[in-house]
Amino acid sequence: MNSLRTIAHESLCLTEGPYLKHYLHGRFRLWNGVAFTGSSLPGAGFNFAAVLGDSPPLDEILPVAREFFADSDKGWGILVEADAGHPIEAEMKDRDWTVDEDEPAYVMERIENQQPCSPELTIQHVRTAAGEAAYHETVTAAFAPPPELVGMMIPETAYVGASDIALFVGSFEGTNVAAAGYSRSGSTAVVWGVATLEPYRGRGFGAAITRAALAHAAARGCTSASLRSGPKSRPLYERLGFRYVCNHRTYAARPA
Repeated sequence: MNSLRTIAHESLCLTEGPYLKHYLHGRFRLWNGVAFTGSSLPGAGFNFAAVLGDSPPLDEILPVAREFFADSDKGWGILVEADAGHPIEAEMKDRDWTVDEDEPAYVMERIENQQPCSPELTIQHVRTAAGEAAYHETVTAAFAPPPELVGMMIPETAYVGASDIALFVGSFEGTNVAAAGYSRSGSTAVVWGVATLEPYRGRGFGAAITRAALAHAAARGCTSASLRSGPKSRPLYERLGFRYVCNHRTYAARPA
């Protein structure tokens, strides 16, 4: 389990996500064992200081964090491995910091036998601007974020053409109904943006398009995969071979 935890921490929190350079104000910094991630995306889920190993105490981290997140007017937070006994989590609890996100981290230690398994779904690797637009439209329709967030979730510069990001769209009878993406973190494929339109759920489309993304990643040298999952998607990822590792818990920073 320690090796899986290392993959989860490194790929999801402690290295610079390739998506950052596609967003305004995307930035990353390592400082004394703390990994800072920030961008124009709103909230502590996208703007956080990951504290997952030895680190300075909270009062030494806070001035550095406040400077790094000075432009994050929608909030930022500090991410830890939940209930792992880290002193930073104890300090935040003592100061009544509230939990903003608490997401399970999953890891597939080796990507094996990941071939699409739904003959009904036609899956395309996105290579054009039109294809990327279809990807974003499908994800937006499936997740139905608040209207004020829709524009903010689309990157300022296109993913198409990036060597470390790949997008996929799945269609059924001529309609785009599913999507998935991944980015590379070393030899790990970080899977994200897996979505299926509600009328088409329960038909294996989410599994098929995730398998397509994993097969593509394996063909390009990725040996493992990681992701964070919402509660409804956990059975899907477990069937695919992902193993639950831990929860990444983000506490919302209190005002200075």
